[in-house]
Amino acid sequence: MMTGLVRKATLLSVCGLLGAGVAMAGVPDAGHSVIGTGINVVGTTGSNADVKGLKQIVVKDASGTPVQNSTVVINFSACTAADIRLCSTQPFPGMGVSCANKTVVSLTDATGTASFEVVGFALNPGGGTTGSPAAGYGSNGASVSADGVPLGFLTVGAPDENDTGGVGSADLGLWLNDRFSITGPANFRGRSDYNGTNTVDSSDLGAWLNIRFGGGSTVSCGSVCP
Repeated sequence: MMTGLVRKATLLSVCGLLGAGVAMAGVPDAGHSVIGTGINVVGTTGSNADVKGLKQIVVKDASGTPVQNSTVVINFSACTAADIRLCSTQPFPGMGVSCANKTVVSLTDATGTASFEVVGFALNPGGGTTGSPAAGYGSNGASVSADGVPLGFLTVGAPDENDTGGVGSADLGLWLNDRFSITGPANFRGRSDYNGTNTVDSSDLGAWLNIRFGGGSTVSCGSVCP
């Protein structure tokens, strides 16, 4: 009788452990998911979001298995209070926007990948100015979550720094101001960091030129989230 009770207790214990393991399957895990370090909000051409703004986030569970149909949300509310602006119309297929929440959302595919091309711009007045929105936002301006599970943060760059005429020469002047007039880590401006390194340097200029002459960001925001 005692042996039977021990066997039953052992079975229940094992089943409980198996149940816990199954329950964790498919749950997004920050340690195994891949979000990168930065995202750029871009312009449009021909009513299409610039492909050079493509951002892909891969969601995996604790075992490293891709999570399909996971709801991935990028929240820009922290940096939109400073200088980043989202367009109320987001043409990228499969991506939704909430102006009220300052978020964009996309579902993962069979590989656990959620894709985004976010249309927006920055309010950069130039001149090394301070104060909101001139001061801009630093690093990690956007938070990322999947099915409500926090995955991390992204620095938000904006090649269109004035919402005028797409990405053009005026934006380059504003970038140069951030590069040379505002110095030191405490004065870092995420809007001018286009490769997510948390520095504004020549590599960002290369990224800006790639977007400027790529032909995909010739038009600025038509309708802006309030």
